[in-house]
Amino acid sequence: MMRPKRVRGGLIGCWDVTRTLNKANRLKELEKLLALKPYRVVELAERFGVTRRTIERDLDDLREVVEVVAEGSTYRIPAPTSALNEVEALAVHSATRLLVHTGIGEPHYRNALRKLAAQLPEPARSALASSVDRLPSTKHDRTLDLVAQAWFNRRVLRCEYRSARGSQHHPHEYEILYYELNRRNLQPYVVARERLYFDRIGVFRLSRMRNARLLRETYAIPADFDPVAYLESAWGVTVVGEPVEVVLRVDPSVASWFLEQQEVDRNVEVASEADDGSLEVVLRGRLAKDGDAHELLAFILSWGSKVEAIAPAAIRERVAAEAAAALQRYA
Repeated sequence: MMRPKRVRGGLIGCWDVTRTLNKANRLKELEKLLALKPYRVVELAERFGVTRRTIERDLDDLREVVEVVAEGSTYRIPAPTSALNEVEALAVHSATRLLVHTGIGEPHYRNALRKLAAQLPEPARSALASSVDRLPSTKHDRTLDLVAQAWFNRRVLRCEYRSARGSQHHPHEYEILYYELNRRNLQPYVVARERLYFDRIGVFRLSRMRNARLLRETYAIPADFDPVAYLESAWGVTVVGEPVEVVLRVDPSVASWFLEQQEVDRNVEVASEADDGSLEVVLRGRLAKDGDAHELLAFILSWGSKVEAIAPAAIRERVAAEAAAALQRYA
């Protein structure tokens, strides 16, 4: 009986099949990339971890099935005319830019952004493709992957979690009800029922999870759960504390920001405008479980002397104490 000839590293037949599959996958990815923006051979060689000569051969093979245009030292595939009108294209561009700002570099995430960018006309297509190329892989990529599987397949996610002000990780099990990009810091969070440590619904940041894995158990999202209603009263991600309104006096030099922000932010309201251009502004949020307004406090302090907390008295005192402590540090 004739046997496949062995070579160093294995059977010739197996090696040939693997090489063919690798090239097929590379050509498929190469076509996607060149349809987004022009690339140089050296950039593609570095991206795929092959030689320049290999990429040149790939380009020759790709020309057999699709138009590849050479422009100086770069190559591209002419993209079809976008099916989106100008406003639709701008909406997709805005959404994609928002996703880029999260800094997430998980491979499937980047692939989705490239697909969105491919729907756009120039010059947005190339600019977005370049932004996506710059997204680095991170240690949180696997967590994002598992969170996606957990939410869409209704699988319980187990991990170790550290709170924002804690130093220790504790075992958590999540029934994920919603995935959210926080509008203040553009970081990904989940709204989930944590059933092991708290046994309640809360908001949990993906970057504070570690050692995540999927359990076999499944769950159902309550029919009456409304994620928009659940999150709408939060300034950031604090959703379970007492509601609070903070009154500010805003200096004329920064008044325009608050006037503009109230048009897009339901938690900012300009109550009145004085003759000198200063404003009285109301911020709405929630107190943390320790009774402090950490999220609102950080925002108010970020404006320095341009914003003064007027009421309630407890928050005014907290801002004054933090400002005094900061002054002492710089003294």
